[in-house]
Amino acid sequence: MEEFGFDIERIKRFFRGDYSDKDEVYVDKVFNDNTKEQELKRLLSKQFDELPPEDDADEKNLDNILYRIHYNINSKLQTRKEGTFGNIIKWTSRIAAIILLPFLIINVIQNYKENLIKKEAWVEIKAPAWTRAQFSLPDGTTGWLNSSSSIKYNGDFVSHRNVTLKGEAFFDVFKDKKRPFVVNTNEVNLTVLGTRFNIASYDNERNVEVVLEEGKLIFNNTEKSKSYTMKPNDLVVYDKTSGDVLTEVVQPHKYLSWTEGKLVFRNDPLDVIARKLERWYNVDVEVNVSLSEDLRLRATFIDEDLEEVLKLLKRSLPIDYTIENGELKPDDIVTKKKVIISPK
Repeated sequence: MEEFGFDIERIKRFFRGDYSDKDEVYVDKVFNDNTKEQELKRLLSKQFDELPPEDDADEKNLDNILYRIHYNINSKLQTRKEGTFGNIIKWTSRIAAIILLPFLIINVIQNYKENLIKKEAWVEIKAPAWTRAQFSLPDGTTGWLNSSSSIKYNGDFVSHRNVTLKGEAFFDVFKDKKRPFVVNTNEVNLTVLGTRFNIASYDNERNVEVVLEEGKLIFNNTEKSKSYTMKPNDLVVYDKTSGDVLTEVVQPHKYLSWTEGKLVFRNDPLDVIARKLERWYNVDVEVNVSLSEDLRLRATFIDEDLEEVLKLLKRSLPIDYTIENGELKPDDIVTKKKVIISPK
């Protein structure tokens, strides 16, 4: 009997609906484990081969089916609090039946081709202020979201690997030559195959920054009047106001260090420092220093609290600061702590 690196019986119980909490955790783990993908494809292929020939035999697409299963499990995790668990399980069960009930395969493929995914369905992953979030997408792409950031993808992600980003994210893209991976922001679009890169595109910042660690990607602004093919170690800085594009060769790890919990200032001006402090420590920062002085800081912090960072800022630059604690409002809402940066 052919052996596989997962427990078939536990998977059967899950899709019959008589599973335990441990079974549920196990199935989530299997279908989100990229190392199991080839075994899952092998199992699907074995089941397909045992079927009698049909007209649709040449239309079998194991990649799409696996992507769909991943999508449903991720969707279930994202929407469980919203009470849609039952509907997701029903749809997932139809797809997962390919593994368990070979005689249903052709019918499932037909339904799959006709009703792949409702295009109005969206999945959104967020990293609230003062947090970082690790994510895994249905195609095997992984990455990190920085503080106050989010990515969103539509229900047709299986066939169109498009995500919309707000904020900053690092992507380690699963290579698929047939389906380019596209990142959209309000200002720029990135098209990649198999690539590791970082993009920072916060609404309240002047520039969009893209750093390529590995692979190749194509940078375009949304009007496609600016285009640049990036190579490893390239940094592209896009000015939202002027539309100018600046490029240089850098050390990518300096731009990726936030994924390791490091707060890094890379010769940043005071206004950029303020925005980073706001996101990192979930505070409001008011700058009462003329930005024409062009005060900049180059430093790296690991696990330091807000006041330690501000003390170094005060020692390094001609500024002072005060901290105002949050207040409890009549509607029981507590305002954020506020940092006021002023001239020394």
